[in-house]
Order: sequence, then C-alpha cells, then structure tokens
Amino acid sequence: MKKFISVFVLLVFAVGMFLVGAAPAQANIKMMKAYKEAYPDAKIKCISCHVVAMPKKDDGQHDMNDYGKAVVDAAAKDNADKVPTADTFKKVGTIEQFKK
Repeated sequence: MKKFISVFVLLVFAVGMFLVGAAPAQANIKMMKAYKEAYPDAKIKCISCHVVAMPKKDDGQHDMNDYGKAVVDAAAKDNADKVPTADTFKKVGTIEQFKK
C-alpha cells in the first residue's frame, strides 16, 4: 500500500511539473493567435519576434528583435498585463511592413 501511495504522489508531482512547464508556451501561442487574428493570411514563426529562431530562456536566447521590441512596447502602453492583442499587432503593423 505504501508503494502505491508513493507512486501516486510521484505521478501527481510529475503531472504538476509538466503543467507548470507548459504554461509559458501557451502564452506564446496566444500571441501568435492574436497576430493571426490581426493578419489572417500571415505566416508567423518565433524568428518573427525573436533574434534566435528557437529561443530558450535558460540559454539567454530570449532576446527580441526590433519588431518584437516594438510589439512589447505597444502592449505595455495598451494594457496592464502587457500581453499583445490583435489590436496591438495592428498598431505596430505586419512584420513585412516593419522591416521596410
């Protein structure tokens, strides 16, 4: 019985850690969906806003490029939670427009 409880506690802990680790990725997906809401035909990737194509926070590669910085600044002005919305992306413009 003790072994069953130990395994159960370990399983609950593992699932909890998985959910905690998955939360930041969902915020990025929400941002990508907001961009797609503003520009439905656009194709967006991580490199659209970040310096590195597949940024990893732990490696210090989470730096934003100029477009990403503009979106973050606009989101900070737009709302208290600083999360970019479709309106934020519309104010900044598309990635292609920003590069010109």
